Amino acid sequence: MMQKILVLSTLLLITSCSVLTLTPAKFGWSVESVVRVQDNGMLLEDRYKISFNTKALFFEENADSNSYIDKELRLIRNDDGFYFITAPGFKNVYIFGADEGKLKLEEKVLITETGLQKPYLNQRSPYIELVDGERKVYLDNNGIAKEQQ
Repeated sequence: MMQKILVLSTLLLITSCSVLTLTPAKFGWSVESVVRVQDNGMLLEDRYKISFNTKALFFEENADSNSYIDKELRLIRNDDGFYFITAPGFKNVYIFGADEGKLKLEEKVLITETGLQKPYLNQRSPYIELVDGERKVYLDNNGIAKEQQ
């Protein structure tokens, strides 16, 4: 009898500690968002309900935290939940992961030394496609997966 109680309590303990997991799950946005940075440096994207302060991003890219003034950022989220962010004039695409109320830089991907002219982002699962003129770069959360000139 004691052995049955021990087995039952062990099973109850094991099942109560398991985490509910819903799979598969995709987090990707079908189209990019182009959002003007506010005067205080904040980006507020209403469709997907994301907001963050852009000053550190512009400082990282331009060594000037005030370079956000009158700028737009282009952002999209891939199926794995990573955010891809860039802008005209940026040399890089920044890949962020969500981390308890903040965005954490996962990868900074150099695209061009001269700066992007008119970049836009597309969902091309399993990649994010960056198009700038004739150039296409396919990104995943680790950086450049492939490139097409």
